[in-house]
Amino acid sequence: MLVNKKDKKVANGFRLLFGYLGLFIMVEGILTLLPLVILAFYPAELGCWMDFVIPGGLGIVLGALMFLILIAGRKKGKFGKHGDSLLLVLLWISAILLGALPFLIDGIIGNITGDTSRLAMDFSESFFESMSGYSATGLTVYTGFLDSTYPFAHVFLFHRALMQFIGGVGLVLVVTSVVSDKYNLKLFFAEGHNDHLLPNMGKTARWIFLIYTVYIVIGAVALWCCGMPFFDAMCHSISSLATGGFSTRSTGLLYFQETLPLGNQIAMEIVFEVLMVLGATSFVIHFLIFTVFVGPAAKLKERFWSLFRDFELRFSTVLMVVLGFMCAAFSLWYSKENPAVIADYVAANGPLTFWQAFRFNFFNVVSCLSTTGYSNCGLLSPSTGSLAALGQVSILVSIFLMIIGGAVGSTGGGIKQARFGVAMKEFYWSVKNKFASSRTLATKPIAKHGEMVQVTDGDRADAYNYSFLYLMTLAVGSFLLLMLPYVSFQSAFYNFASALSGTGLALFDFEVEGTMVYSFLDYKNALIAGGKSVAPYYATLWIIDLGMILGRLEILACYYAIKSLVYDPVKEYVNVGSYRGIINVLKAKKMLAIRSENMLRAEALDAVIKDYEYMQKTNIEVNGSRATLNKRDMRYIIQKKRDEYITLYHRTDEPELKEKYYQMAVDLNWYMPRKYRKRIYKD
Repeated sequence: MLVNKKDKKVANGFRLLFGYLGLFIMVEGILTLLPLVILAFYPAELGCWMDFVIPGGLGIVLGALMFLILIAGRKKGKFGKHGDSLLLVLLWISAILLGALPFLIDGIIGNITGDTSRLAMDFSESFFESMSGYSATGLTVYTGFLDSTYPFAHVFLFHRALMQFIGGVGLVLVVTSVVSDKYNLKLFFAEGHNDHLLPNMGKTARWIFLIYTVYIVIGAVALWCCGMPFFDAMCHSISSLATGGFSTRSTGLLYFQETLPLGNQIAMEIVFEVLMVLGATSFVIHFLIFTVFVGPAAKLKERFWSLFRDFELRFSTVLMVVLGFMCAAFSLWYSKENPAVIADYVAANGPLTFWQAFRFNFFNVVSCLSTTGYSNCGLLSPSTGSLAALGQVSILVSIFLMIIGGAVGSTGGGIKQARFGVAMKEFYWSVKNKFASSRTLATKPIAKHGEMVQVTDGDRADAYNYSFLYLMTLAVGSFLLLMLPYVSFQSAFYNFASALSGTGLALFDFEVEGTMVYSFLDYKNALIAGGKSVAPYYATLWIIDLGMILGRLEILACYYAIKSLVYDPVKEYVNVGSYRGIINVLKAKKMLAIRSENMLRAEALDAVIKDYEYMQKTNIEVNGSRATLNKRDMRYIIQKKRDEYITLYHRTDEPELKEKYYQMAVDLNWYMPRKYRKRIYKD
C-alpha cells in the first residue's frame, strides 16, 4: 500500500507530545546545571561537579534526541484529548527525576569511594527531596546542612532553593522564558495560573521573573541586615517567596533565633512574614502595583487603593489577624495548663505573655495560610521543635489554613483563597436572599484585581467541585498514611494535609517501640533500632510524594493525564471488537484529522460514518434492533467506500480530483483488516 507522504511530515498525538517533552527536558537539563555557578564563590566544593553534570548532560542529550527524532522538521499537528495535561504531568515528573539525580549520584559516589561524608540518600529519598523542592512544599529527609560535616553543602542547598523557586513560579513559566511556542499558553493555564498579563507569553514570563527577582534581592538584603549570613539569607529569601520552606540549617529558624538578640529575631520574623505574604499573593496584584504609576497622575491614588480592595487580599488579611489573636489566647491558656511543654522557654525567658504567644502564633498562621512551612516555635520547645508546643487549637487552625492556601495565581498551594471565599460568599448570599422579595435583583459582586466583577455560575461550580475533590483526596491520603504501623490519626491527617497544600510543616506525635518520633528520618531510624522493616517509612515517603504532586498540579491535571495515557487507549482497544467501538474510533480519528487540518482524511471518514448511520437507521426501521450490525458490516461499508473512491480516481481526468480520490482511497484502505487491503497504484 502506498502511504500518504504528506502525513509523514505531520506530528500528532503521542509523537507530538513526546517531541515537545524532549524539548522541555533539554531546558530542565540546563536548569540542573545552574547550581554549579555557586562554585565561583565556594571553589572548595568543586568535587561535586559530577553530581550535576551527569544529570544535566543526560537531560540535554536525551531531550535533544527525542526532539530531533520525533518532531524536528515536521509540521506540528494537535495534541490528543487531554494531551496538554499529560504533557504537563510528564514535564513535572521528568524535572523531578533530574532534580533527584544529584542527591542519588552523590550517594553512589560516596559508596564507591568510601567517603562517608557524602550523602547517603537512596532513590526514594532523593525523589522525595526533589518532589518536595519542585512542588514548593519543604518536607525534607536531607542531612547535608551547613551545620553538618557535608563538604558540598552550599551547592546542594542552592540546588534545593532553586528547585523551590522554579516550582513555585511554575515550571511551565520557566520553560516559556526559554522556549516560545503556541502550546505554552495552554500548558500555562493547565498548571493553575491565571496571570497571563500580556499577549506575549515571553513578556509575561520576563515580568514575573523581574518582579520576583526584585523581591528576592530585597528580602535577602533585609535578612542579612537582621544578622543572617548572606548565603543563608539568599536561600531563605528564595524559599520564602516561593512559599517552599527549605532551610539551610538542620534546626531551621531555631539556629538563628538562638544566636541573635531578641530585636533581630523579631525583625527577621517580620521579613519572613512579608515575603511569605508576597509569595501567597496573586502575581496579577504584584504586576498592577509595579505598573500603577503608568497613567494619569490624577488617578494614581484611586488606582493604588483599588488594588487593596481585592477580595483575596482583604480575606487573607482579616483571617490572619483574627486567627492570630485567637490562637494566641488559646496557646497562652494551654501553656498554663501544661507548663512542662514549654519549661525550657520559661526557664530562659520567664512566663509566656500574650504578646509572646501572639508572636509565635501569628508567624504560624502566616506560614500555614501562605503554605510556606517555616516555624518559629522551636524556641518554645527546643528539644523537639514540635508544633505541639502551641497547643491543639493552633494545630487545628493550621490544618484549616493549609487547606485554604494562597491566592489563585500565587506560589501558594491549597484549595486557594478565591475558591474558598466564593463558597463562603455563596453561602452568605443564599441566606441573605432567602427571605428577600422575589422582585429583588440579586447581584453577586466581588473585588478582583482592582475591579468589581460578578461571580458566575461557573465560578461557583469550580469552587464547590474543586473543594469537594480536594477534601476527598485529603481523606483518602490520610487514610493511606493511617494504615501504616505506629502512625497516629493526628500525624497522618496533618502530614498529608501539609503535603497536599504544599506547606511542608510536619507533625509526628507517635512512638516506635518506645522511641519518640519527630521527623521522617526519626521514623526510619526508630524502625531500624526496633528491628522492624523500613517499608512503612518508604511507603510514607511515596504517599507524601503523591500528595505533593496532586496538590501542585491541582489534582485534575493528574487525573486527565492518567486518563489520556491509560484509560483512553485501553478503552479504544477494547471497543475495537464491536461495531460501536469501530465507529467510535472512526469518529475520534475524524476529529483528529480535522484538528490536524487533514481535510481529505476527515472527508473520507465522514463518508463512512454517514453510510454506517444510514445502514443503522434502516436496520432499526426493518428489524427494530441494532443487533444486526456487526464488525463484518463495518468492514463492508469501509471496503465499499474505498472501492468507490478508487473507481472515481480512475474515471476522472481532473488532476486535483484524481489526487483527492486517491488520498481518500489510501486513507480508508488503512482502516481495513490487513488481508482485505489492496495495493492502490497511481495512473
